[in-house]
Amino acid sequence: MNSAILTFTDWFPALFVGIFFTAFGLLKLYGLSRGIEGGAGKPFRQKLLGTCPGWQSRTLRLGFPLLLLGIGLFSLAVLAWQCYANLHTQ
Repeated sequence: MNSAILTFTDWFPALFVGIFFTAFGLLKLYGLSRGIEGGAGKPFRQKLLGTCPGWQSRTLRLGFPLLLLGIGLFSLAVLAWQCYANLHTQ
C-alpha cells in the first residue's frame, strides 16, 4: 500500500466490528450486573440487555459478554495497529 491514508475497505470493517461487539458486550455486562434475564418471550430491552436464564452458572452467563467484549476490543486494537503501522511506513 503506497498511500498515506488507509482505504475505506481497510479500516471500516474493523471499526464496525469493534464498535458493535464492544458496545454489545458492554450492554450484556450491564444487564448481568443488574440481574436482567433475557430469553424468548421477553421484551426487546430485556433481550438486548439480558443474559442466559438464572439456572445456569454465573461463569457461563459471564462468558458470552466477555467473548463479545474481547472480539470488539481485539478488532479495535488491530485497527489501531494498522493505522500506526501505516503512518510509520511512509
